[in-house]
Amino acid sequence: MPLTLPFTPIGPLASALDFNGTGLGPYALETTQRHVYGRKAMTWDGRVFKYCRSVGTLYAGYGAANTANGSSNTIARLINSVTPAAISIGDIKTTITIAASEGYAGDGAVAADELQGAYVVLGHGSATTTENRMIVGNTVVSGGGTTTVEVDYPFAVAHDAGVACELPLNPYRYLSKGNLEYNAFMCVPVVPCTTGYNFWGQTWGPAWVVPGGSDTSPGDTANDRTMYFVGDGSVNGGYALTVESGYQKAGFIIDPTVSGSSAMPLLMLQISI
Repeated sequence: MPLTLPFTPIGPLASALDFNGTGLGPYALETTQRHVYGRKAMTWDGRVFKYCRSVGTLYAGYGAANTANGSSNTIARLINSVTPAAISIGDIKTTITIAASEGYAGDGAVAADELQGAYVVLGHGSATTTENRMIVGNTVVSGGGTTTVEVDYPFAVAHDAGVACELPLNPYRYLSKGNLEYNAFMCVPVVPCTTGYNFWGQTWGPAWVVPGGSDTSPGDTANDRTMYFVGDGSVNGGYALTVESGYQKAGFIIDPTVSGSSAMPLLMLQISI
């Protein structure tokens, strides 16, 4: 079950391709999946994009939130069970049990290769048995059951049957506009899109991001450079919220300003390089 879509490292040109003839590159939208979700692309000036999928309406300039545990954000949908069979050193495949209440829809259903680009953690109950691998393929499960997954590199540790397992879904595959502050923001879309589209979301470099919430005039006080995502995917400055409570950093304001004057929220986006 090797990866069935392009996933190779970025080449000399390094730019995101589009295959629908628009010439829009990272600004293209398609319903056809062309790459593994999370694949990296980069423009000549160092802006980084990740290949993503929308499961809800997304807007340019707002952070796109990971909703892989479904609209209810419940941790009960996390694939969090045990491996039903032992794993030997050198194995590159294993079987994983999925409960009928787990998965994106909470119905125990996982499509073929839906887990590509996700990470499986095994044996995390002990420091001597913990392993983390990326999944490159999986078999179908409907209504709960057992799936066979193939990982990117062989396991280096032997695991007994029933070893603890956690498998969060690929965070770039289930993106929607944030509505709760439990979400992690994975990228900033550069074009608006609706449910079911594949797109390139920006994660690094100069990007315009919408100011919102209690900070509609970013950069208007001294040292107000760093911006943070709030619940709807807009950004606030450090003086507009309590940074210590753990808001996710979006980046810093590029445009200069003076006391009492807001800056254009052109950020040096700093989600992922």
